[in-house]
Amino acid sequence: MKNCPYCKAPGNFYFKISSRTYNRCSGCDLIYKKNPDSYDKVVAHYSNDYFERYSADQMGGKRDRLFGKILDLIGKRGDTGRLLDVGTGCGFFLVAARKRGWKVKGIEPSIQSVEVARAQYGLDIYNGAFQEYDEDDKFDVITLINVLDHSAEPWEEVKRAVNLLKPGGIVYFRFPNGLLHTRIYRLALKFGLADLSRRFLVFHEFSFTPAFARKLLSDHGFADIKVCNASLSGESLISSFPVFGFVTRVIEVVEKLTDLVSGGRLLWGPSLEVIARKK
Repeated sequence: MKNCPYCKAPGNFYFKISSRTYNRCSGCDLIYKKNPDSYDKVVAHYSNDYFERYSADQMGGKRDRLFGKILDLIGKRGDTGRLLDVGTGCGFFLVAARKRGWKVKGIEPSIQSVEVARAQYGLDIYNGAFQEYDEDDKFDVITLINVLDHSAEPWEEVKRAVNLLKPGGIVYFRFPNGLLHTRIYRLALKFGLADLSRRFLVFHEFSFTPAFARKLLSDHGFADIKVCNASLSGESLISSFPVFGFVTRVIEVVEKLTDLVSGGRLLWGPSLEVIARKK
């Protein structure tokens, strides 16, 4: 795929990692796989393979701190109401939101994850893909935490979010910082550290840049778009190495100061987050 799958502008070779080649769009700044997986393949992967390979990352409170930070940010935009979490996994974010007074619902393609969420926490979870969700619901907030860059068609997910949000409703999504990860990988290649770097860098169907995230949301009727450095996760590392907790706090303080001083123009964190309001 030479042209951008979103805006159809020409794309140029950006980097190659393992067998995957990524182009960068000259128009909207999206970084995308040259040979993307089909929609059906992506949905099948997260329906059938996700739980066995990745569920341990959600278990045991490993993301409680991160979820708290996200809920703090959302809470600054208004009172609690109805919240939909897309790609909710086993529902731990919904549990945290419910404790704060939100009326919660989730969408998750993984059959096993949904079973855990329903059996252990009594959560209302739709088992399937977001684009297939056709219930007549309206929400005050929709969250997509580390979801859109996995999607085969992230713009279709955003369209669905627009339709499900109430006027003035909030969308939040979090994603790996595509520019930072690619720059680190290119540097690692020069020093023969590519294999080591792959353990820490994240590349899925797409790598988002701040420019693309802003365009994607503005194109679909969102305003008050704020892109900023995201809080770090890593509870498992903190529990094993207490010094990592100190390092995490230092990084987050520096990120907040950077956001304040630069007005959100200097985005160097490993992950970024976006929050915006439906017009």
